[in-house]
Amino acid sequence: MPEFIEKEISSILNVKKFIDPWFWDRYTLNPYNGCSFGCVYCDARSDHYHMPEDFENKILIKKEPHTLLNARLTRARTLPKDVVGIGGVTDSYQPAERIYKNTKNCLSVLLKHGYPVHIATKSLLIEKDLGLIDEIGKASWATISVTITSSEPHMSKFLDFRAPAPAKRFQLVERIKKETKNIQTGILLIPVVPYLGDDRHALEDLVKKTKDCGADYLLFSSGMTLRNKQALWFFKNLSQFRPELIPRYEKLYRFSYDHHEYKGLYSPPAEYTRPLNELLLELAAKHQVPIRIKRFLPKDFRKLNYTIAEILFNDFYQDELLGRENKNLFWAAHNIQKLNESIRNVWNRGQLDQIWNVKGGLYTRVEKLLRDLLQLPEDR
Repeated sequence: MPEFIEKEISSILNVKKFIDPWFWDRYTLNPYNGCSFGCVYCDARSDHYHMPEDFENKILIKKEPHTLLNARLTRARTLPKDVVGIGGVTDSYQPAERIYKNTKNCLSVLLKHGYPVHIATKSLLIEKDLGLIDEIGKASWATISVTITSSEPHMSKFLDFRAPAPAKRFQLVERIKKETKNIQTGILLIPVVPYLGDDRHALEDLVKKTKDCGADYLLFSSGMTLRNKQALWFFKNLSQFRPELIPRYEKLYRFSYDHHEYKGLYSPPAEYTRPLNELLLELAAKHQVPIRIKRFLPKDFRKLNYTIAEILFNDFYQDELLGRENKNLFWAAHNIQKLNESIRNVWNRGQLDQIWNVKGGLYTRVEKLLRDLLQLPEDR
């Protein structure tokens, strides 16, 4: 049983510099620090996130986060209604939620103020709040992403043994689809763990089950990241579970295994990730599973901007998977979605090329998108 430690906090809502083009969140919120699920590969173990040293056994309970959140949103003048990502660092529906209800209370505040949400979880506890989340979806937008890194029970027992079995998580997605009307839901295959979850049979089984449960998408990342404490924990456990794989990881991440320090790559090189991405794209197409989350579209002037940015980001994502990274495309999308007015106004003034990175072929592409979306003739 983990130890719960209550902690006074001074803030709860984090504002990102840029909207995340994968999960579409502008803000993040974590009701707890540390996570009882203790997944062996979890990036939040790294020094980067300042989590408790005993990550899965000492859970910091943030006191009254909903009160702080309500106060922040009540007085907010520079926080436009946009997606709040919940549970990106620790699972917001880990067992502590059964007692403290920090996540539920924060969701009630977000509903009150009209903010859309994206929740990432592995927990079945979220079922008790589906009605509340469905209300948020009806009022604005709500998405629940269920993480499954392997559909094989024996592999899941190593990767995330404290989380519900993969079959139960697929059933959770199926239940969300059947019991709610306003929640988008899908599977996060993040990360694909090298040599433990990357063979074709295992991946096709996961993609097929994603399709069968009615998921709206399968979002995947083939580049499992490793750094400092996270890497040391992963290899400590791997050396007990599958020690014969250590040399393969040394070759892939270009390091020599040391129990005290990790000096390898942050993520696998392209020669590993590109063929894996091609395989996942092939399998997703075969089973007709979308690979992107449909983003929140505000009802104000941002709607057109976000729509165009979403199309460009989706193109960038596909290109990046196949090793055709286009930074101009990426930054053009960012600069369009952060405009303080409708891109149509900018276009009407003949200033489309003054948006950073909207040059040359991208200028032509954005102009065509504007015409198509606004149903305007070519001579406009």
